[in-house]
Amino acid sequence: MNVSSRSVFDVCLLILVNGMWAAQYAAYKVAGEKMGPLTLSAWTFLIAAIVLLPFLIWERKRNPSQPSSRPLSSAGRSLWTKQNITGFLMIGIVGLIPASALLAWGVSRSSASDAALIYLTVPVMTALLASLILGEKMTWVRWGSLLLALLGVLMLSGFDWRHLQLTNPKFLFGNILVLLACSSSSFYNVYCKELLRRFTPIEVLVYGYALAVILGVPLALGVENFTISGIAHYAAGTWLALMVLSMMSWGLAMVLWMFLLRRLDVSQASVSIYLLPFLGVLISAITVHERVTKPMIIGGLITLAGTVLITAAESPST
Repeated sequence: MNVSSRSVFDVCLLILVNGMWAAQYAAYKVAGEKMGPLTLSAWTFLIAAIVLLPFLIWERKRNPSQPSSRPLSSAGRSLWTKQNITGFLMIGIVGLIPASALLAWGVSRSSASDAALIYLTVPVMTALLASLILGEKMTWVRWGSLLLALLGVLMLSGFDWRHLQLTNPKFLFGNILVLLACSSSSFYNVYCKELLRRFTPIEVLVYGYALAVILGVPLALGVENFTISGIAHYAAGTWLALMVLSMMSWGLAMVLWMFLLRRLDVSQASVSIYLLPFLGVLISAITVHERVTKPMIIGGLITLAGTVLITAAESPST
């Protein structure tokens, strides 16, 4: 297998992106103590949009006539076409809001082992949706890499299959919510690839986040009874968690992720999501001194091997 410098660069970026995503779990837990999932999502997307807006303005000023690196017609570049409005509504309504809010809601009503196992469906669903919507080809190398990474993360996580309760009535509703959130996340990854053909990564993120705020604030007000006076009860840790979520996980990490989606097929990039548990373990070991076992290390290395294989051995089909 010939590993090019481009492949090494892409793998390093995928590891960096997933490392920043791994930090979101603790941040969601801290911020979720003071607000509901809809309010938390609205705050996250609002701050992320504000943080990214100066970069969008700078991008426009730097190259006002051609923000995108690809030649596009004026009709294709306009935000206010039926195709583009539909695209951003799709990633906002079907992708961003459910992926964030339903996951927070579902995890609180599911067992940890059930939610962790369900989350492993994200790369598989992403690959299937990419094949159906974008026409990406799933070769035996891609399926093999996906299965290899899945094997590695199962070894890393050490699932106790005897205690899984996927159909237990007590957890069934929460498990369905988690599965729907995973489906939304997969859809967002795939549909953004289509928008990236006409818009830059910063544009896709800012426009999508702004729409998510517009749609999410009324939901937070109506469903969770959000009030301005409640902001006074946010602790310093709550604001810190929001900054981590908005600036790191939904900010810089997503900018890099969009950049990678323009270089790779969605099915290629999505395999790296299986690195999240391994990187989460490493972060926990460094920050809170949790124990790292041999199976965790072996599982993490196998997962990394799957990511390297699909990135280095396969060229993007688009």
